[in-house]
Amino acid sequence: MATPRGPRGPYTAGRARRTQILEAALLRFGQDGYRKTSLARIARDAEITDAGLLHHFGGKQQLLLAVVEYWHERMDVRWERVSDSVRDAFRCHLEDTAETLTTPGMIELAVVLTAEATVAGHPAHDHFTGWQEKGVRELADRLRAGSRNGELRPDLDHEGIARECVAMDAGLQQQWLAGGRSFDLVAVMRGHLDRLIRAISTDGQGL
Repeated sequence: MATPRGPRGPYTAGRARRTQILEAALLRFGQDGYRKTSLARIARDAEITDAGLLHHFGGKQQLLLAVVEYWHERMDVRWERVSDSVRDAFRCHLEDTAETLTTPGMIELAVVLTAEATVAGHPAHDHFTGWQEKGVRELADRLRAGSRNGELRPDLDHEGIARECVAMDAGLQQQWLAGGRSFDLVAVMRGHLDRLIRAISTDGQGL
């Protein structure tokens, strides 16, 4: 029996071109921001015609939503590779935040879109609602595992702590943008997570 093979030909080429566009848009949105970036500029960055870009994405908003989903998928892959240690998960998050700061436009997009998408009927409402709850659920599961393996105290409100962390992240990012990026976002996040892990770990040690 022949061994099944993955998709080839135009389908594979189309997916590769789509990814190429998403990578170009992610970088351009991150550097220049959504409002200052034109589809024509992204098409040039992706080495594709304007018509070719519109073939894959019908307009700028559709491309934006696809970029955010693509960005979230990349973060999911990184999260899945982190060890079971809660400390390692917190350190990974700080590294991701520091990396994101090299493209501050992505933080602006995340803050603005998250706020806008709270309104039912917004094109990104389902995605952002699902993404936020998924983040809370996965962090709560990681905290529960930490209690089971002895890294964390057993008497914790795991979901409550997870929601606190997600809210703290969102609030700090909003303050960072509103304040003209005037404080060290990663340092403040690190301080919060260090105090948290000292309070909930069995050994009382920080990051």
